[in-house]
Amino acid sequence: MNRTSTTLALLLATLPLLGQPVLAANKVANPPVASTPASQSGKINLNTASLSELTSLQGIGDKKAQAIIDYREKQGKFSSVDQLADVSGIGPATLEANRDQLIVK
Repeated sequence: MNRTSTTLALLLATLPLLGQPVLAANKVANPPVASTPASQSGKINLNTASLSELTSLQGIGDKKAQAIIDYREKQGKFSSVDQLADVSGIGPATLEANRDQLIVK
């Protein structure tokens, strides 16, 4: 076989590899993060969380969870996660321990 035939044979042999779905699957496997609702992202919305959701947080028992709900009912919706520190019994350490699990919507 001459050089042209060998090159053509190699090119034809690689054609099935070009049709593999591996490249397309990577684009679909990573949906945009911004479109994921808070409930699906695993974050707890301070403005809608139930007592049981709040008690799942580190350092938050029934009394502190109820204090968060009472604060929310009296003061209105939280405008930021940082505002959680305004709730009686919630200190900076508790806020920082849970910051990544919280959201405000």
